[in-house]
Amino acid sequence: MPAAKLQQVQDRLIARLQDYRRQADVGTVVLGMSGGVDSALTAALFKAAGWRVIGLTLPIHQNPEETERGIQACAALDLDHAHLDLTAQYDAVVAALGGLDPAITHAEDDRHRTRRGNLRARLRMMALYDQAHRHGGIVASTDNFSEFGAGFWTLHGDVGDLAPIRGLLKSWEIPWLARNVGVPEQTWRANPTDGLGIGAGDEAQIGATYLEWDIAVFALDRARQDNPGVDIADLAPLIALQDDDHARTVVDTVLRRLAATWFKRINPVNLDHPLADRLSLLDGLDDQWFRPPTVQRRTVQLQVPTDLHGLARTLCAELRQRDIRLVTAESCTGGLLASSIAEVSGSSSTLEGSFVTYTPSMKTAALGVSARLIEERTVYDPQVAAQMARGALEIATKAGLALAVTGVGGPDDDQGKPAGYVCIAACLRGGDPVVRECVFPGEPQAVLASTISTALEMGIGMLTDGGRGL
Repeated sequence: MPAAKLQQVQDRLIARLQDYRRQADVGTVVLGMSGGVDSALTAALFKAAGWRVIGLTLPIHQNPEETERGIQACAALDLDHAHLDLTAQYDAVVAALGGLDPAITHAEDDRHRTRRGNLRARLRMMALYDQAHRHGGIVASTDNFSEFGAGFWTLHGDVGDLAPIRGLLKSWEIPWLARNVGVPEQTWRANPTDGLGIGAGDEAQIGATYLEWDIAVFALDRARQDNPGVDIADLAPLIALQDDDHARTVVDTVLRRLAATWFKRINPVNLDHPLADRLSLLDGLDDQWFRPPTVQRRTVQLQVPTDLHGLARTLCAELRQRDIRLVTAESCTGGLLASSIAEVSGSSSTLEGSFVTYTPSMKTAALGVSARLIEERTVYDPQVAAQMARGALEIATKAGLALAVTGVGGPDDDQGKPAGYVCIAACLRGGDPVVRECVFPGEPQAVLASTISTALEMGIGMLTDGGRGL
């Protein structure tokens, strides 16, 4: 992002922190000042938002220069500062665990160094939460987007209550904002390190610079969105690695770390089981009555496949290439198919509109579907879907492709058709509709998600091979 947009991000972050302070009725935040740029920037943002910020330096066999940078940052940012050396307590914990596994006290391989590093992070977090409780405040998380993706943090050791910089890139946005809010230059220019004694700096452990990591992650995401369902083995030509051995090494490193740390980013893991909906029950109660407005969920939580947006983008690209506009005729999806297209940037040049015809009477009145056909075969029928598609094209005269959906979303069967039974039609102007009958498994949201994905795929197929592959 350019400087002007980063300034807007800074202003919005501060405004959100102000909102949270007022709405949650909490004004004190505690965080560990490691001597690095992330903690200093986080502290500065909270301070600018009117919080009382308590910065703790908590060295454990730490490089004295790093500890001193943390102390200086507290002074430069006018924070309350407390110092607690936890080295003796850490040594005691390691010695105690040595009774279970003597190797943890002395082994220098990566595995044992990581175990000891995690102990340091969790011991520090124990101290931070104790001080937050003491002062009636919360603990700030200081992880950024790059570290979060790399799994370069300790579960229950780095994650606090509020994470203002988790969406920011370490390579550029973090240091720019840190300089902009008055973090000392020696702090935002310092070599990134975990301060846990695991390795020789963050980038050495990751196996790539933060700039390389950030570029690779966004390139992988673009390849995923542009090529729904692509396999990892087929990524190289899609992100133009060509014969660049270093780029290939970086991408391989990113993929390995993402694969090895995915579980940390959804921790704790909640299994999909028959009683999992109880979690959404609590989520709904919290969101309506207890959460501060600034953190309430403002989007519908529809469980859709991860490739849905990619399919919508692909369909839009195919429509744009052929100068064709799309109209949808929807029943059980209630407009969600058209919505998936509308979310794509530039969709105004490809989406003509949508008919949401939920009841039989609307299908007849708006789209000209035969009332007799519905009476004889119900609305859940391939011929009904075909007539919906034709009717939409007759009314939307500037559209060249129609996608129509009618089916039983569930959770119960209806009119002799099982839950998950859906008829999807695709029709090009001047051609005959192609209809697919599907029975999708799962709860209603899963059925709707599968329906939308299949409809998008049928639209793409209709444009690319005239429906022969449908």
